[in-house]
Amino acid sequence: MDAASIRKHIQRHADAVVHGRWSVVAADFAEGIRLQVPQIIEGLPRPAVTSAEVLSLEIGEPESVAMIRYSGESGDVTLRSRWQDRGGEHPVIVDIGPVDRHGQRVRSKTSS
Repeated sequence: MDAASIRKHIQRHADAVVHGRWSVVAADFAEGIRLQVPQIIEGLPRPAVTSAEVLSLEIGEPESVAMIRYSGESGDVTLRSRWQDRGGEHPVIVDIGPVDRHGQRVRSKTSS
């Protein structure tokens, strides 16, 4: 998958979180970690995510890494996600977890 397609898909994912399109969000997760989606949603700002910003995107082979900040009334959380192209229509998330303001992984129940 080319870089422009990966960028577009990851932005679409971030927008789906903002608009509460959870079936679209869940479809972006690899089957093996899809069960984590409810826990990840639980860790997002409350009562709803009002904006999402792709802070960085490192595109590579065989995976790409995105840092996305989700903001809402209760604050914000930045998630680092690893995406892989597994031969489907789009890349999928194979690992995800919160990071601190320095980009370092924070231990939480959403960490795999």
